[in-house]
Amino acid sequence: MAPRWYYPGFFGALFLVLLRIAIGWHIYYEGREKIESQDTAQPFSSESYLRNATGPLAENFRNLVPDVDSLDQLNPDLLNQWWDEELRRASAHFQFNADQLAQAREQLDQTKARAESWFADDETADQIADYKEKVAQVREGRRQPPEMAFERDRLQDLQYEVETLRKELVAPIDQWTADLRSSWVALAEPDQLETAGELGRPPSSLDRIDLTTMYGLTICGLLLMAGLFTPVAALGAAGLLFLFYISMPPFPGLPPNPRAEGTYLIVNKTLIEMLALLALAATPSGLWFGVDRLLFGWIDRRNNTRAVEAREPQATA
Repeated sequence: MAPRWYYPGFFGALFLVLLRIAIGWHIYYEGREKIESQDTAQPFSSESYLRNATGPLAENFRNLVPDVDSLDQLNPDLLNQWWDEELRRASAHFQFNADQLAQAREQLDQTKARAESWFADDETADQIADYKEKVAQVREGRRQPPEMAFERDRLQDLQYEVETLRKELVAPIDQWTADLRSSWVALAEPDQLETAGELGRPPSSLDRIDLTTMYGLTICGLLLMAGLFTPVAALGAAGLLFLFYISMPPFPGLPPNPRAEGTYLIVNKTLIEMLALLALAATPSGLWFGVDRLLFGWIDRRNNTRAVEAREPQATA
């Protein structure tokens, strides 16, 4: 039993424990679903969430995405260097022999020639120039946010237009890259494939963010349901939810979260759940019902005994 000043009574403790288990289940299931999606055609990625961040920290979140505006991809020299690096990575992964490497390099040269013609096309060059100009306008608008509502709406529309243009421009490049990887995998012999395994995408900072999100949610959810290290788990989950909240806050003047269920102003479901977790972190609910009671209940009982002993002389006097 927790000290009297911590114990809110049976029903208070019961509903706090149920709240902890319910939030733990919600967070755990979110994390588990993201982990399981890695084996599907549409694996979870934080890229879209970060790319479309709003609010005071929007640029910080956006900058976590490598080449967030795809300007490096739309630079022929940098693109060729990146493809060269991808060939070196594939060759080292599968341990290509000289003949395989020569074939892979020939495939890369053909793709480079196709990309060179695409970049040299007048229509493509005009589209890229227009895109870069609009990216510069959006960046300036983010550095100095407009004060008038109609100007903010215009900037938001421009952001949507820029993202649409970016996807259209990088689509052929992404397809060429995917085709190159497939052709390099096809060059590998069965024993090379068995030894090396799948050729995954190159590692990036997004991988660490995705892993932290997926496993952070899952672990915190499990700990909350079990009542194990409850304050730490509640604080960890609250920290993750704060990042979700501040990346797309429902502040006045900001575009609404397209995935939000409902209409919010400042307070949304994420903020409410985060505050509930902070409240749980301040209560020993794991000592009322959970693994914490088995592991750390003796500390609580010792403190209770000391508190009783400290009051006994006063009662005798």
